[in-house]
Amino acid sequence: MLATIGLAAALATAARIETAYVRFPPANEQVAIHCMKPQHARAAAVLFVHGSTFPTRLASGYEFSPGDSWMSFAAARGYLACGLDFAGYGASSRPAAMLEAANHGPPVLRAPEAAAQIAAAIQYLREVRGLAGVHVVAHSWGTIPAATFSAGNAAGLKSLTLFGPVVPVGEKPAADPTRGAWFAQDAMARLDRLHFKDVLPAGLLLLEPTVDRRWAKEFVAANLHVAEDPPETVRVPEGPGQDIDEAQAGMYPYVAKDVRVPVFVVYGNYDSIVNTAQAATFLARFSGSPMKWQLQIDDGTHVMHLERNRRSLYESVAAFIAAVEASN
Repeated sequence: MLATIGLAAALATAARIETAYVRFPPANEQVAIHCMKPQHARAAAVLFVHGSTFPTRLASGYEFSPGDSWMSFAAARGYLACGLDFAGYGASSRPAAMLEAANHGPPVLRAPEAAAQIAAAIQYLREVRGLAGVHVVAHSWGTIPAATFSAGNAAGLKSLTLFGPVVPVGEKPAADPTRGAWFAQDAMARLDRLHFKDVLPAGLLLLEPTVDRRWAKEFVAANLHVAEDPPETVRVPEGPGQDIDEAQAGMYPYVAKDVRVPVFVVYGNYDSIVNTAQAATFLARFSGSPMKWQLQIDDGTHVMHLERNRRSLYESVAAFIAAVEASN
C-alpha cells in the first residue's frame, strides 16, 4: 500500500502538467501521476489509465499541439485531469526484472498489482489533492486493472469508463510458453500498428498526422531502452499480454457484478478488440452498476484517442461523467 507521497516540480510544458510520485513497499517502486489543474475547479478528478504498451504522455496526455490533449479537454471542463503511469512505463520506475534477460522471470505487472497502483493514485488524489471523488477512464488492457480496482474496495470512485475494453472472444487462446518478464518493442513497428491498416477500408486514414511525425521518437524517449538492445527498441512489461490472453478466454481477476458505480463502455466501429454484440454481453455482466451506458462511435479504431475523430470520444465520455455528477 501507500508508503510515501511526494510532489515533483511542475514540468515546463505548455500543458501545465505536474508530476507526483507514489512509492510502493517492499520493492519501493515509484509510480508517476501526471496532473493538469482545472481552469474552473470542481470537487472531482478524472484519472486516465493507459493500455499495455504506451504511457500517459503518449495516450490521454499526448499533445497534438500545445494544449490539445484529452487531459487538456477534461481540465477545461473543470476537472483535475490526471494520468497514471504504471510501474515499467513512462516516468515511473522500472521493475528490477526489466533490467534482466526477459526469460529470467515471470511476466511483469499483472492486473491485480496494477489495480493496487490505481488505488494508491486515487488515495493520493483524495488525501493530498483534496478531491471528493474520481472518475476513472481506462483504455484497452487498462480496463482490466481498472475494473479490478472498482470491484474491490473502490473508495472515492465515482464512475468507470471502459474505452475499447478487452472482452471474451469465445475461445481460449493458445498458451504462450515464450512469455517472459518483458518483450522488446520496436518504435516504428508500434507506430505502424496504430494505423490499423488490416482493419480499415482501403484509403481510409484516421490517425492524426502529428502522431506520424513525432510519436515514434517520443515512444522511445518515454520507455526503457537498454544499451545492448537494438536501436529504437524499448522494453515493455509482459504481464498485460498475459492478462489480455486470459480476459479473451473469459478469465478476469474481478467479478463484474461487484462493480457498484456507473459504467460506460465506449469503442469505435473499427475497434479490433470489441464489437457491439460483444460490448453488450460484456456490459450486461456489470449487474451491480446503477447506471450503464454503451456507445459505438463511427470512424474510430482501438486508438481513437490518437485519431482525427477523437473529440467525439472526448465529448461522449464528458457527457457520461456529467450525467453521473448530475445524478449524485
